[in-house]
This record gives sequence, C-alpha cells and structure tokens, in this order.
Amino acid sequence: SKEPEKGGTWIRHQVESSPLFRALALRCNQTMVTLRSANMFHAYGFLAKVFEILAKHKISVDLITTSEISVSLTLDQTDTSGGAPQLPQAARDELEELCKVEVEHDLGLVALIGNKMSERKGYAKQVFGTLEDLNLRMICYGASPHNLCFLVNESVAKQAIQKLHTELFEQ
Repeated sequence: SKEPEKGGTWIRHQVESSPLFRALALRCNQTMVTLRSANMFHAYGFLAKVFEILAKHKISVDLITTSEISVSLTLDQTDTSGGAPQLPQAARDELEELCKVEVEHDLGLVALIGNKMSERKGYAKQVFGTLEDLNLRMICYGASPHNLCFLVNESVAKQAIQKLHTELFEQ
C-alpha cells in the first residue's frame, strides 16, 4: 500500500522479518461496564459471580481489565440490530447486589495489530506518545503479544486512528 507502483501483495507462510506494526482497526458503538467493590480486594470468586450473572443473561464480553477493586469490560455485540451493546436492566440489578455499576456508551475501540510487540522495547512510548492529547478510557494488553487495544471517546476515535496511522505507517 505504501508503494502501489510495485504491484500486488505477497502472502507467505514464513518471512525473514516482520514489521512491528501491521494494521489498525476501529470499532465504534462500544459500551464499557465498570464494576467497583472493595470486596474484590484479596478475595476470590468475585469475577466468577460476575461472569455467572453475565452468562445467565447471555452477555458476551469482548475486552476486560482489572485492578484491586474494580473490573472494566466491554460488551460484545451478539445481535445484528446495530447500535451499541446494552447491559439489560435485569443484569444490572443483579450486578448491583455485588458492586457499584457504571455504564459508558459512545466509545470507540482502537486495535493495533503487530508482530511480537511484547518483545520490542520502546513501542509503547511511540504509541502512547502519539496519543498523549487524547483521553484513553481503557487499555487492554498482555493476552496476546500481537495486539494492543484501547477505548477512546467515539468523538476522537477517527483522530486516534489517523494519528497512529501517520506515526506508525507513514514515517
């Protein structure tokens, strides 16, 4: 794509070297649910109860990140009706018996796909330095060495993608 005059794309099973960053993706209409409870601290079973409630209400989770007393997760869109995934009131009521529940809409999920990013020093500085003027709502990294995902307000999601594309792919 950087040199269109040179013809098509080669697809190979193995290569000698791979670029650190391969692609960017943006998914809008994201919903983040944050659950807070001091009872989470040094306790076991809290997440099991949360996921039991979510499973009971057929709610699929896309991303998840935790701290000592909170867990944030994004809801996966499992129907084709369009719009942002919703946390049904019945599920929210059950979760509120365990903890404080916060729901945020109008978020965009930015995914940076790469090759073994976890093995390269300095890439995070390059990525997050590019986005220093934006408020990142959630960062998800570690489950795979090949991608980094984060949420931003949907109003700046395209700006985030454009800034990252310029910095990572056009330099």
